[in-house]
Amino acid sequence: MDDTPAGATPVIVARRLSPGSRALLAERGISWADEAGGLDLSAGPILIRIPTPPAPPEAAPARFTAAAGAVAEHLLQRAATGETLVPPVADLAAAVGASPGAASRALTYFDSQGWTAPTGPRRGPTSRRDVVERGAMLDGWATWYASGQDDGIAAHALIRDPDTWLADVLAPAWPRGVWAVTGLVALERRAPFTTATNPVDLYLDGTAFDHDLHDLLAAADLTPTDAGVRVRVLRADRYTVALLSADRPRAARPDAAPDDDVPLVSDVRLYGDLLRRGGVRADEYAMHLREQRIGF
Repeated sequence: MDDTPAGATPVIVARRLSPGSRALLAERGISWADEAGGLDLSAGPILIRIPTPPAPPEAAPARFTAAAGAVAEHLLQRAATGETLVPPVADLAAAVGASPGAASRALTYFDSQGWTAPTGPRRGPTSRRDVVERGAMLDGWATWYASGQDDGIAAHALIRDPDTWLADVLAPAWPRGVWAVTGLVALERRAPFTTATNPVDLYLDGTAFDHDLHDLLAAADLTPTDAGVRVRVLRADRYTVALLSADRPRAARPDAAPDDDVPLVSDVRLYGDLLRRGGVRADEYAMHLREQRIGF
């Protein structure tokens, strides 16, 4: 700064200055300005100080993400049982297999839509958040979910009665905890409405789908096909697997095999699946389930 004209005021200008840099410049009596609008200018008896504006808060996501969809599905299934209290973020994240950050961002999104809201003090042991618009949240989630794409394989099998085939053929052949039934067969077990149960829709854990599909199909006498489809095996993503174990209610039909032997998806997931791949009567099937089992 030896070339600074007499009476001139040197000013350091930068896109961003850290607090330490600003303190160092202040100690040396050097003025500064940053791109965000912060200014510390001293010229003789005149002192102008404008603090750098704080960074804007992280914006809520403007749409569903896979993690937000899983959080919504879990909260909606809880709401279907009468529980509208939103669990702590850490518990919610663990329940659906998401990170705490993803679960927190999902709740911020839900708050912005008016589906959830704080209903007590924001901090402290009595603070809580509730699902306050269950129906609107279900509509929003279902619209997003039904527009998704499936990753799966179609297969043929000799199936006279789906319940018998599931209990006597599939359940002994496929390991527990990696599969679950959805679609029209699950609807018939949960809220009987139609005699149409073809095809049988099954979720299969993503790892098993990627590495063991050929052996699992063979064990259940399933043959991949493009015609005469009797079974659709759908690849379950990481969130679906966690939700299947956390949210599965029992079948409503007393004559059906126990859910422990033939696992079914939750009512909320079934609602979304009926809309997504229920065929020409998808809306009718889904609305029946919603009225009979979900209740909002």
